[in-house]
Amino acid sequence: MCTDQDADKDKCGGRQAGEILGNDPAPGGPEAVFRKLRHLLQRGRRPEGAAAVEFALCIIPLLLIVAGIIDYGESWYMQSVLATASREGARYATRYQTDSGTGQRLLPNNLNPTVVAWVTTNYVSLLPTDASLTVTPGGAGYTTGTAGAPVSVTAAAQKTWFLLNYFLPTLTNPQPLSSTTTMACE
Repeated sequence: MCTDQDADKDKCGGRQAGEILGNDPAPGGPEAVFRKLRHLLQRGRRPEGAAAVEFALCIIPLLLIVAGIIDYGESWYMQSVLATASREGARYATRYQTDSGTGQRLLPNNLNPTVVAWVTTNYVSLLPTDASLTVTPGGAGYTTGTAGAPVSVTAAAQKTWFLLNYFLPTLTNPQPLSSTTTMACE
C-alpha cells in the first residue's frame, strides 16, 4: 500500500495514497476484457463522428434544394429573355421606317433585316443552346403597316429541365415557354 510519504505518483505507480497495490485484475481475466470492451465502445461515440453522420444526412437534401432553385431560376430567366425578345421585336416592327431610295414607308414584313432575323440575332445568344428559339410575327399591321394596326410578335423556346422534372411529374421535358407582345404601328 502507498503511504502519504510515498504520495508521489512516480513512486506509487500512478496510484493515490492509501490505495492497495494488489487490486489489479488479472491481465487475461474477465474484468480486463470488459474494461477493454468498454473502452472500445466509448471510442465510437465521439462527437466528431456524430457530426460527420449528421452532415452526410443533411447535405444531400440541401444540394437537391440548391439544384432545384438553379433549375427553376434558369426557367425564370428564359421566360424573361423571351418577354424582352418579343417586346423588342414588336417595337422593331412597329417603328416607322422608310426606304432610303424611294422615301416610302416600309411595311413590317418587308423590313431588312426581317423581324425574325433581328430578334434571333439579338437574343439567341442569351438562351441555352438547346432552347431552339422561334420567332413568329403576325397581326394585321404586319402586312398592311397601317398606323394603329396591331403587330404581334411571339418568341418561343424550350426549357430542358435537368432536375425538377424528376420530382415534379407535371413538368414536361422539354417545357415549352413563350411570350407574345402586341403593339400598334406608328
